[in-house]
Amino acid sequence: MLKFKHFIKSDDAAWITFIHGAGGSSTIWHKQVKVLKEHFNLLLIDLRGHGMSNDLPVNTDYSLGFVVDEVVEVIHHLSIKKSHFIGVSLGTIIITKISDLYPNIVDKVILSGAITSFSTRTLFLLRTAQAIKGFTPNIILYRLFALIIMPSKEHRVSRRIFINEAKKIKNRAFKNWLRLLPEIKHTIDDISKLKLSKPTLFISGIEDYLFVRQIEEYVKDKSNCFLEKINNSGHIVNIDQYQTFNKFALKFLK
Repeated sequence: MLKFKHFIKSDDAAWITFIHGAGGSSTIWHKQVKVLKEHFNLLLIDLRGHGMSNDLPVNTDYSLGFVVDEVVEVIHHLSIKKSHFIGVSLGTIIITKISDLYPNIVDKVILSGAITSFSTRTLFLLRTAQAIKGFTPNIILYRLFALIIMPSKEHRVSRRIFINEAKKIKNRAFKNWLRLLPEIKHTIDDISKLKLSKPTLFISGIEDYLFVRQIEEYVKDKSNCFLEKINNSGHIVNIDQYQTFNKFALKFLK
């Protein structure tokens, strides 16, 4: 089973389940935990090969469906009947799949640094990473990803945290996560056609250059989807401007 941490406010408090992105861990939510644990029960899950789940092997047959089922396994293990979900980056794709496959356990959804489509530029960068992964040290790829996704000086804290967390991922796990890219793209193509059934708040940094324009287009004709854009923030908006992020999250969930 995936490793997790949880904080209990009370037996009758609503739950929030947090899902980090590729290369991250549950530690990226520490600024949210401090505020939200006063109002909710919190569940922070580390995906296979990441954080506390670093010792769980990521094999070549690992799939996005398996990721989703592992997250749901933890929720069932804790007898959580329903939960809000907050995710960042790849975590937003996982949550969208959970919402589609297990709608009964999902309440409201917050997607931070969400990925709703891949631009031509993004696809080129990801395919390049796949092509060079066999002969490029992981640390170089981590730094390259961080600079591409979080290029500005305002992103230096989130960039440093991403690199430090990504360093802890084992070489084989990193390469097998990269193998999921075709399936992730296929899922995103489906998301673009999917009408999200749950109330969904997108929170994006204005400087999230690879993804924010696609999100603006995505929410236009969806009555239950909302977008908040935050200044001086990039892809990891919950770190770059955590106080504003927390304010929007609390207002939406309460």
